Amino acid sequence: MNLRVSGILLCRFRNESQDGFINLIVSAVMVAVVVCCAVVAPQTIVFAQSSPATSVERNDSQRNRPPALEAGAAGELRRTDAVVADGATGEGSSPADLGSPTSKKLPRFLWNFGRANDSNFDDWPDGWQRRVGRRYPKYVKVAIVAKDLAVQQQLRAVDTMIIREWPRVRKQFKAAPVLPPSLTDALIDRYFKIELDGGLVMVQSPPVKTSHMYQYRFSVKIKTEGLRHDRARAEFVFVDERGDEVETHATESLSGTTAWKVLVLDRIRAPKAATGVFVRLVVEGAEDGLEDIRGEIGFDDISIEPFPQLQLVTDEAMGVHVVGNPVMVSATVLGLPRGATQVLFRLLDVDGREVDRQLSDVPGAEVTDPSEASARLDPPPGGARSSASQGMKVQWEIPRLSPGFYRVMASLQGRELRTLATETTLAVIDPEIGQAGNGSFGWTLLETSRNMPPRDLAKWLASVGVDWVKIPCWIEPTDTVTADRMVEASTRLQDVGIQTIGMLDVPPETQVPRYDIRGRRDVVASQLFRDVRVWQPLLEPVMSRLTLKIKTWQLGGDYDYSFLGRRHLQESIADISTGLQGYGQPIEVAICWPWTERDVAPAETSWSAVCRSGEPELTAEELDAYLTLQQTQFNGSGPRTWVVVEPIEKNQYDRNTRILDLTGRMAVVRKHHVQAAFVSNPRDPERGLLTSQGRPEEMLLPWRTTSLMIGNLRQVGSLKLRSKAKNVVFAGADRAVIMLWSPTSCEEQIFLGDDVHVVDIWGRQQPLPIEIIDGQAAQRVKIGPRPIFISGADPTLLAFRMSVNVEQEQVDSLLGQTQPIDVSFTNPTREGMYGTLRVLPPENWSFKEPSMAWELPPGKSTSLPFHLVLGNSAKVGTYEVALDFEHQTVPPKRFTVYRELMVGPIGLEIETETRLSAGGQLRVEIEMTNHSDATQSYDCMLFPQSGRQYQRRFITIEPGTTERREFYWNNAQPLMGTTMLLRAGEQDGKRILNYEIPVLR
Repeated sequence: MNLRVSGILLCRFRNESQDGFINLIVSAVMVAVVVCCAVVAPQTIVFAQSSPATSVERNDSQRNRPPALEAGAAGELRRTDAVVADGATGEGSSPADLGSPTSKKLPRFLWNFGRANDSNFDDWPDGWQRRVGRRYPKYVKVAIVAKDLAVQQQLRAVDTMIIREWPRVRKQFKAAPVLPPSLTDALIDRYFKIELDGGLVMVQSPPVKTSHMYQYRFSVKIKTEGLRHDRARAEFVFVDERGDEVETHATESLSGTTAWKVLVLDRIRAPKAATGVFVRLVVEGAEDGLEDIRGEIGFDDISIEPFPQLQLVTDEAMGVHVVGNPVMVSATVLGLPRGATQVLFRLLDVDGREVDRQLSDVPGAEVTDPSEASARLDPPPGGARSSASQGMKVQWEIPRLSPGFYRVMASLQGRELRTLATETTLAVIDPEIGQAGNGSFGWTLLETSRNMPPRDLAKWLASVGVDWVKIPCWIEPTDTVTADRMVEASTRLQDVGIQTIGMLDVPPETQVPRYDIRGRRDVVASQLFRDVRVWQPLLEPVMSRLTLKIKTWQLGGDYDYSFLGRRHLQESIADISTGLQGYGQPIEVAICWPWTERDVAPAETSWSAVCRSGEPELTAEELDAYLTLQQTQFNGSGPRTWVVVEPIEKNQYDRNTRILDLTGRMAVVRKHHVQAAFVSNPRDPERGLLTSQGRPEEMLLPWRTTSLMIGNLRQVGSLKLRSKAKNVVFAGADRAVIMLWSPTSCEEQIFLGDDVHVVDIWGRQQPLPIEIIDGQAAQRVKIGPRPIFISGADPTLLAFRMSVNVEQEQVDSLLGQTQPIDVSFTNPTREGMYGTLRVLPPENWSFKEPSMAWELPPGKSTSLPFHLVLGNSAKVGTYEVALDFEHQTVPPKRFTVYRELMVGPIGLEIETETRLSAGGQLRVEIEMTNHSDATQSYDCMLFPQSGRQYQRRFITIEPGTTERREFYWNNAQPLMGTTMLLRAGEQDGKRILNYEIPVLR
């Protein structure tokens, strides 16, 4: 029968030669349609008029229409028909590490803006709503359009011809549907298009049901064209059973001209109160209120995809554990997939090395058919939940861990499973390191910290080394519950020694319209505090309660420089301070100021503190320079100084660089008169100390260790070490700490005290035993790229070591003649000090009196004169001079301080180079530069080893010039690796220069 119908159609179109080519296409299409009608069930052919079989049942009566939104053209909010299940594929499919662990997939909800999303042919997605109102005009064109309009027009012509011939087909083929399938609907790719015209746009989908049993993957395609001010993004909004928004997750915002880009939000857990999620497409203007009048935005392939969920937590909610206690890890499996029977736990250290692992059975694991997943998306009637919906819990008790940062990874194991894995972080801390209290480092807390009980919040902050806290306090005047919690939090924080600062940065959303602000950029302190008649009535009830506990208040966030350039700034801040104080307690006010702007003279200020910050972050050297300049300009007077010091971006720098940069800037803070240094957003994904869930990030422990070790000490200098390791010494009234690091690993042998410990950047502490090295007591300190801290060092000994100095940096190469060497040092104690000093000379050096006794009153300095004689074989170069001190204490203390001394004519610089040619000839080049004011002439003799004849050259160097001489040896291969001696005698002078030259290729 199919062949007979096809023949009739072909014969008919063969007679209509004027439309030959199009008719041929139509004939082929008709044949294909008839064949499909013969083998496919009729109800599946009419797919343009029906929903997929797996569509979730509509329940429009439960929809809550948000205010300021109007329904689509259909007049009611309906469930979208674009629900794809089981076989769904495409851009929204799962990544490998979160793929569906079963052979079948959970339902995937997809809006691709095809005909299934627009069943009434009005070019508007079914059930979607659009916001219309101020700044959201209806005249901005928003509609579903084809990506290729020309192809759409051609296919519509073909559809028209098929419809004309369809009655003849149905006569020959009775099973054919009344209307043929639309080729346009089946083949044309459509998307949701917005044509900008000077207004903003906000549209949203009907909600899709969710369950806390699953985690979700949200994806969307966005393209932009010609945007200058506007930005486009998608938001996935969880709502509760009443339709109220519970939590929002937004993609990045796109502007300018961008080709189709897939944006993904992965591993999103539905809040427990959420029963659904909807998509909100947002076009917003610039922060200054400007909007585009031209441009296009497209959205396509919006996907909501659930996956079984594997939750991982530890017995400390914030992930901070005290050393010595076991760590209990709990993995909860929600939506247990088919074949999952075990959970594999792995514990990794900060460097990714596996520390431990355990494979645990899932108790009560049973085979679950994924085809039942749609039913599990809805809770049972009456709110009852099966035990399966509560999840299967598997626990692992990790034995005692040493302090440090760890990652715990868990993955489901079983037959026919693809990977379903998750991870969490934890930090193990030693509460005994450093010294808490009266420190200088703190955090600006996020609003989410309010959800933590005040007692727990204070205890947790103190445990991680926080000494200062800024709390956002701008709340509704009627919100007494939050105000009471803030008062209690301030009390608890002060009980553990944490200084509290109130921050007035962003008012509640309901108050923003009262400030007559044009755009988000204007939500800044100078605009919010512009009209006292607006802000004072809203803040007075809050301030009257909170000023009882919080004395200092910051206007604006840590990067809010809006007061910069304000006229009559001194008077304005004074008026704001008076208005905030009202009938409450006296307060102090702080403002923010960028590093790049000059400081305000103290006489022109009315604020008590200024928070300095800038983008990008200053380096340690730049921060030191700025703070030094500030101190020099105003001699420490004026408002107290706060600074923002937080880690640099983790996507641009490696871990060691980030650690060294952060600790270096924290060390600079303790060098200057800075009252406090803040991390402005501890949960920042790039520069934070915590994850978005508040658990430790890898920079938390370096920050904590540095804060506890040096937070209440003052930087006093550095030691000159033999290893050349970089170091900073911090000291207080009764303790001292040394921070050390080196680009390359090295070891320092030095005596620092009787009870000394080393603390690494992760907070691991171990004693440094005393050894006898070269007849003296000393400790071996291993130093590397990550900073370490030496605690328990003797403050008096460190101060004495730093005071020792050889006043001459260089002695002349006058062989056999006496030259003065003066060694100075200071008594840093409040008691008298006496002892002996013995100079231990290098080879071919001698001192007429190498040992001297000395005695010093408290706080006084002295200089001991020694007389140096260089032997005839003494060579030019830099030498280490050992100064052996013995303090006459009970018991006596003996230690050695090393200082460098250069030997050579002052103003003469010697450089050498050796090179072996292919023919075996050695060239030795000697370059002499005269930096002095007098002409210098030398008779140079170069002595090789292996019995070769020396060579001789004369060289004269005028002031400020450079001269070169070359020496050549044939058959020089045996000289490789040896050392030549250059002996240069000054003409008409007393200098003899002995200089060693290593022979290299």
